Amino acid sequence: MPRVLTYRINVGILIYCFTTLLLASNPPSEGFQIDQVGPMTTQVDLNTYQKVVYVSVSTGTDQAGLGSRDLPWRSLVYAISQITDASLSKKYAILVGEGIYSNGTMMMKEYVDLYGGFSVDNWSRDIHLFRSVLDGRGVYRVVEGASNAHIDGFTITSGLSRSYGAGILCWDTSPSITNNVIIRNLVLEPENFDHTHMYQKGNHGGGIASLYNSVPVIRNNLIMGNRTSAGYGGGVVFYGLFRMSGVAEPDMQDNRLEGGIQPVLENNVIVENISGINDLQRTRSSSGGGIACAIEARPIIRNNIVAHNQALGRSDAGGIYSEYFSYPLIENNWILGNICDDDGGGLYTTHQGQPLIRENIFAGNWTYGGGCGGVRLSKEGRVEVIDNIIIHNPGGGVMVVDSWIRLERNIIMYNEKGSGFTYNQNFSYFIPSVLRSNVIRENEKGSITIMNQVGQPFLLEQNNVSGGDEYPGNFDHDPGLIDDGLKGTVKSAEYDEVRYLSIILPVKKLLVEQDLRGRIIRVNQQWGVIKEIQDGRVWIWGNFGSQNIEKSEFEILPSYHFK
Repeated sequence: MPRVLTYRINVGILIYCFTTLLLASNPPSEGFQIDQVGPMTTQVDLNTYQKVVYVSVSTGTDQAGLGSRDLPWRSLVYAISQITDASLSKKYAILVGEGIYSNGTMMMKEYVDLYGGFSVDNWSRDIHLFRSVLDGRGVYRVVEGASNAHIDGFTITSGLSRSYGAGILCWDTSPSITNNVIIRNLVLEPENFDHTHMYQKGNHGGGIASLYNSVPVIRNNLIMGNRTSAGYGGGVVFYGLFRMSGVAEPDMQDNRLEGGIQPVLENNVIVENISGINDLQRTRSSSGGGIACAIEARPIIRNNIVAHNQALGRSDAGGIYSEYFSYPLIENNWILGNICDDDGGGLYTTHQGQPLIRENIFAGNWTYGGGCGGVRLSKEGRVEVIDNIIIHNPGGGVMVVDSWIRLERNIIMYNEKGSGFTYNQNFSYFIPSVLRSNVIRENEKGSITIMNQVGQPFLLEQNNVSGGDEYPGNFDHDPGLIDDGLKGTVKSAEYDEVRYLSIILPVKKLLVEQDLRGRIIRVNQQWGVIKEIQDGRVWIWGNFGSQNIEKSEFEILPSYHFK
């Protein structure tokens, strides 16, 4: 039977530890930048280009057009094919007017930057109002990337691929991918996929696939509703070891080195992506509904909303997945309401994956099988979890099975149907895990549960642990969290499907002095992040308006700061 850890300490140590805890356990929120999240219209500085060409599906022609403002080309694929002399000293910009472009896979080209979202009347730019749509028509991949190239301001949709990356594929290429809507793309499983065997290798990256020698910058995109049939990363996958070009073996440098080149996934909204929609025999081949990192990938994953993604096929990590020596930096993300079939609704690392997880919010993540909803490790995973808020995750906050963890300065509270921290160690060769200066309180099944412990015990230092009389901790003082949460009733709601924003009007206007931007809001079982409040209306990243939520109660969660 599981047992709950109980420690005794003297009063002097208690006072010192509790003071240290208050100073150390207040996860900083300065890193969260909600005003930087999502696609934005930016103006293009044409003075930085030696050549500017124009494309308009409605007013252009590929026969007589010259690619000029007055005589644009009609097809983007054709326009790119006409550029044969782009170089570092002769960079091109292609401005693409509103409309639907569906002339085959768009092959990016080095030193050619692509910008969508222009009015064909006066070539003013608004990426939401004048949408430039690259449409795969459910037949082909939409975009293949190129290094030293930029794609900005497009809707990339309905891509289909029997290989990786149905929306955008980066295979040994490193484009800049910004301010796009990447939506409803599908990667099919390999033709020889055996649905009767577990851990079959699928095809990965429904929205974006970054493979091997690819270090793209993926910033300020909406990545939504993308899927894999059987494979990792419904939204985004980072796969394979990057090695710096031009360095001969055996001294090849790679991205594991300190200061090495890393892919960047930053300021994106990654929502409602699904991995494993046809993994019907549940082969465990489809982990990472939102984001997956495998085979020594090392991306920076920062300041993203990762919400309501799913991993099916009895796979793990609805939100973010890491395995096989991957070293992602995961910081300042909102990881909310993600679901998986097996374990780690929010995040899962395994097979010697080693992420650094700091200053994130994990809330409302859960699993169909009842496993740990927050953060889960197994099979020799190694992870540092520092300065995070891990709350309201059904199945428990953090669970470690045959792995190593450094758990420091986290707030782990209100996790339902599980403990705040669960530990199950069956091997003696691990160095002790470390639990230091955490607040682990008011979780439904107690604070710390030990299923099994072999070898050296983990280090438990300066934690504020409680769970009621049945689950006593080593001390039980109120940590002094500010109660600045808010509740109300929804009067009306609408949904902007272009921007993926819901606008809720409360029955009573929110009369608050503090800035609520970036705070988590829950309506029924839907989770979202407040973008801004204008004229009494609450603008939220998330699809609330598609539900009948009038008269529903809403809750804006506390900031989880100390007095």
